[in-house]
Amino acid sequence: MPENLRKARKRSPAPLISFLIVVLVGILYMAWSYHSGNLPWQLKQDVEEPQISLLEKEPGENEIVQQVETSPPEEDAEATLHLTQDEAQDSPALQNECRQTADKILLFFEHLDNRDYILKYTVKGITLDHFRGIINKLIANPPVVVRETDDLFAILNNMAHFFRILGPKDILLIKDVLTHEREHIEPTMALFYKWSKIAADCSDTDLDIDLPLAGLYEYAGYFINTLGGQSYLFRREPYLRILIRYHSTFIIDRANSVDANRYGIDIRYTLNSLIAEIQGNGTLMYRQEYLNNLLTLQENYESKYGGN
Repeated sequence: MPENLRKARKRSPAPLISFLIVVLVGILYMAWSYHSGNLPWQLKQDVEEPQISLLEKEPGENEIVQQVETSPPEEDAEATLHLTQDEAQDSPALQNECRQTADKILLFFEHLDNRDYILKYTVKGITLDHFRGIINKLIANPPVVVRETDDLFAILNNMAHFFRILGPKDILLIKDVLTHEREHIEPTMALFYKWSKIAADCSDTDLDIDLPLAGLYEYAGYFINTLGGQSYLFRREPYLRILIRYHSTFIIDRANSVDANRYGIDIRYTLNSLIAEIQGNGTLMYRQEYLNNLLTLQENYESKYGGN
């Protein structure tokens, strides 16, 4: 074996021993540092620990609570929205329209108070109060609107509905009003229909007449959709029959617009026949207005549901 190779083998343990000594010193240093708390991650932990303590979290939570308390609650926001909406409904223009409509209706009843033919009925109080009672009685006792033909007795009751509910005295009173106030009936019916649409938003009038859509819908269905109602109309003068059918049609359309047509009454056939009837009648004051409104409504229904 060569001599230089033997010398290399003799020197080989020195580097290994030096490495082991360095490692041992490092371990001893880390052990001493750990016990004394001088390691880097120990120092970092000591610095950061107060940031996550309960004492430091409480102010943060209080700030959040304060922010929530100072922010407007959702209910308040909704209330503000409703208030704005109510203010829009309670606009001066609307209230002016309410007062004008109510005053014209009141003027009509004041006119009736001074009519001689009214005096013979010895109405208690003013005619406004008496007719308010008639309206309330009719609303509280609606006619049969659906399945009328299932029972002959139901048909007969429907044909005599107004007589049964109001009695002979009020029936004669109404007939006299229709006879003596012929020139006032058409505009007055228009006023009552308008009042039925705006009364809920009218807060500053003296007219205490309630015409709810639900109650009007029952009578509109009666006139359009029952044998008893149609029999009643055919016994009336043509102008009155047209006016009742006209307003009944728009009442059912209003019910459709708020998903309240609970009997599913289809007014498309009524629209067609009513337009033809008005076109052949030259005595109505607002004939052209009626036709325009009906033609517009007919177009809307044809676009939505098709023709009939």
